[in-house]
Amino acid sequence: MMSPELVPASDVQAFDRLTSQTIHVWCGDLVRWNPHLHSLRALLSDGERARAARFLFDEDRTRFTLSHALLRVILAGYRKVAPEQLRFEAGPYGKPMLRGAVERLPSLQFSLSHSGAMALVAVAKERAVGVDVEYHRPGAEQVKLATRFFATSEARQIEAASEADRDRLFYRFWTAKEAYLKGRGVGLANGLDTCELLFDEASSSARVRSTESGAFDGDWSVQTLRVGEGIAAAVAVEGQGWNVELLDAFKELACSG
Repeated sequence: MMSPELVPASDVQAFDRLTSQTIHVWCGDLVRWNPHLHSLRALLSDGERARAARFLFDEDRTRFTLSHALLRVILAGYRKVAPEQLRFEAGPYGKPMLRGAVERLPSLQFSLSHSGAMALVAVAKERAVGVDVEYHRPGAEQVKLATRFFATSEARQIEAASEADRDRLFYRFWTAKEAYLKGRGVGLANGLDTCELLFDEASSSARVRSTESGAFDGDWSVQTLRVGEGIAAAVAVEGQGWNVELLDAFKELACSG
C-alpha cells in the first residue's frame, strides 16, 4: 500500500487469517474515510474514475470512489500487491472478479455493497460469496414491494407482522435475497421471487429454496449481519461449515485508526 495514510499491508494481521472456513466481512464507515478521499481516488483505474464522474451528485461520486478504493485496498492486502495494480473483469451478469496472471491466493472471491455511508466488502477463499447492505428507509411501502418482488410466503410474513417489526423483516429478506443472487453471479436479473428464504431465528441464518421446484439449494447458505443501528446486511456463501469475521476497515487499515 503506497499511501502514507494507510497501514502497510504486511502489518495487517487480518489478511493472514483468511481460510476456506472463514469469511471476512469488512465494514467501512465512509464518513470516517472521507478525509482520505484524495489519496484513495488515486488508487482507482481510469474506468472507475470515469464511472464516478458520471454521478450527478457529489455525495454519490464520493461514496462510489471511497467504496471502490477500499475494495482495492482490501483485496490488494490479500494478494500482496499494490491496490492500483489490481485488474477486474465482469462475469456473464456483471459480477466483478479479479483478473491477473499472478494468483498469490487461490480463488480469492469477493463482493462489494454500499448503502448510504456504509460499505461492506466480503472476501472468501475458494468459495463464491455475495454481500448486501441497506439502510432502513422509513415510509417505504414494504407490503406493496414485498407482494411485487418477494416469494408469496415472504410477502405474507411481512404483511402479517406488526408495524414495528415490518421494517426489520422487509430489509432482512431484501438483503439476504440480494446477497444470495449476487453470490451466485446472477444478480437481480434472476428475480427476487425465484428463491424463498427460511430463517432460523436462533442463529440468524437461512436456507434457500427455489420457488419453482421447491427444492432447497444445499450449495448455499445465508447469514444476517449486525453492522449498525437501522442497517440491514447479509452475506451468502457457497457451501457449508463457514463462519464470519467482521472487521472494522478504518480501525484495521487507517494509520489514524
